[in-house]
Amino acid sequence: MPYPPGTGPDVMARLVTEGVGKELHATFVVENKPGANAIIGTHEVVKSPADGYTFLLVDRLTLTVNPLLYQPLPYDPKRDLVSVSNIAHVNLYLVVNAQVPANDFKSFVAYAKTRPGEVSFGTGGVGSVMHLNMELLEAGTGVQFLHVPYKALAEVIPAMLGNQVQATSGGVEAMLPHVQKGSLKLLAVGASARAAVAPTVPTITEAGGSDMLLSTAYTFHAKAGTPPEILARMNAAVAKVLSQPDLQAWATARGLRAVASKPLELDAQIAIDGERIGRLVRERGIKVQ
Repeated sequence: MPYPPGTGPDVMARLVTEGVGKELHATFVVENKPGANAIIGTHEVVKSPADGYTFLLVDRLTLTVNPLLYQPLPYDPKRDLVSVSNIAHVNLYLVVNAQVPANDFKSFVAYAKTRPGEVSFGTGGVGSVMHLNMELLEAGTGVQFLHVPYKALAEVIPAMLGNQVQATSGGVEAMLPHVQKGSLKLLAVGASARAAVAPTVPTITEAGGSDMLLSTAYTFHAKAGTPPEILARMNAAVAKVLSQPDLQAWATARGLRAVASKPLELDAQIAIDGERIGRLVRERGIKVQ
């Protein structure tokens, strides 16, 4: 688990591995190895034996972003990892502080355009999906934000509440309590359809922003060379666990869409990520300082 305890992917990993452990009559231990945009934890899996006893649950986009931004990277995701299954789609929302005088996407863009470089956008650091969303919004709207990088969304939210930053993008679970209190406003979601947990929030295309918000997914991987029969057993067990009504309800209430996939389906999505994000990184000149 290349993220800290208590984060969205960590909680999802514990739920899924508990269920998969029952299916396979095995005990799973979730080991947190956070840091460096998931590089540290991912490298731990790559260094492990390819024996089916070590797996990775990661934000899918890091498998594309990190090779583009971090050189030399101590592993090659295409060479050193194999896909097992999708775990959950994660919709990310454009969020603003309640003090921002805009209640929809178009008025927010108009507001920010009159203040170039003044409206701050908090992210989880260079290369994080939040940072990529800021770059997409700048490229698509002509707005110039003030980028304020933090280590994670958990640090961005207090800064948002204190009006130290005015905007960000993030998952609805962490944001919704503050939205309900009136401290934050959800303006759009980066998804093909509105989410049941926030049905009044339009998709970014509905809001008039074309396709300017990325969403991501939690995905399950193993070290390359892991025996195919083990990967197949794990894929089947994950699919069975993710189809359970209780887990489906838990995920939906948190703005997630728990759904398994075949390894080739996940590989195809990673390839789509690579094309889109590679183009964004090149066109915007995104670099780790």
